[in-house]
Amino acid sequence: MSNLIQYIVQDDPEEELKKQNENKESYFSSTRREQQEGYRYNPRIEKSWKSLTQNKVPTFEPSNIKADLLSKPIGNDNASYKIAQNNKGNTANDANIPSGKFSDKELTERMLPVIKKMEEPLDYIYIDTTWNKTTGAGANVDDWDTFNQINWEINGRPATEAEKRAVFNIFQNEINQGRQNKDSKGNIIKNNKKASSYINHSQFRLAKGETDRLLRNHITEDIKYLQKEFPDFASYPPELQNVLLDIKFNTGNVSQENWPKLRKAIAEKNLFGKEGILKNIHRKDVGEGRNLWAEQQIRNIQSW
Repeated sequence: MSNLIQYIVQDDPEEELKKQNENKESYFSSTRREQQEGYRYNPRIEKSWKSLTQNKVPTFEPSNIKADLLSKPIGNDNASYKIAQNNKGNTANDANIPSGKFSDKELTERMLPVIKKMEEPLDYIYIDTTWNKTTGAGANVDDWDTFNQINWEINGRPATEAEKRAVFNIFQNEINQGRQNKDSKGNIIKNNKKASSYINHSQFRLAKGETDRLLRNHITEDIKYLQKEFPDFASYPPELQNVLLDIKFNTGNVSQENWPKLRKAIAEKNLFGKEGILKNIHRKDVGEGRNLWAEQQIRNIQSW
């Protein structure tokens, strides 16, 4: 078993170590976080790793991020454990995140490869669950002006404006029909088609570099949102900034209405308490790997 720092948020660490041995096999059940009072050793995480957010951008194969992240250990490689306190430092930061004055450029550069990996960008047009034309790493291209400005290619050559208009109309017609389907309460029924089912809807493909350009634009707008939503965002630990940016990118907001417990924990600078940040960063509709990544980011915070 690898040497790992173990994070246990309990009054009696020895009793928790005993419980750990009894429960580690069922640790990753679907209700694991709600059923347990602390965070224990994960027997499937066995190999050493470098954080996704190191300065040197890692090279990823287009594999399953869940498998990638579950192959990496939690914490630093030391044969000890410690009790995590709300505002105490824990392990050395193995994410290699720059410290000092906040820079939205640094946040963008360290998170772009992470979000790109998690989102698994598509170079074609698809219709998302809320009936919007989408491409790349979740870039909304639903209106004509935005769609027309994209560098679309057909078999390696730039698409003409007439071709763009024709393809735009094909997708718009399907969207108009889809939005007519409503439930008993009058709400539009979500589109249940998988994004991959749209691969042959058109020959349009994003030109080289367009995915990153659109992703950068998305991240830039998300950072502006976070700075407005959290006036002290610039003073937050970089790891918390990372997590909030990913939540905003992935869910669309980090509002008080949708994230009351997380917002309260942030206001109290409560990292590891019973109602702390660590316990309130999970998202229901994302893969296990993405939630594990967020947990690791918070555990890496040394002080606040």
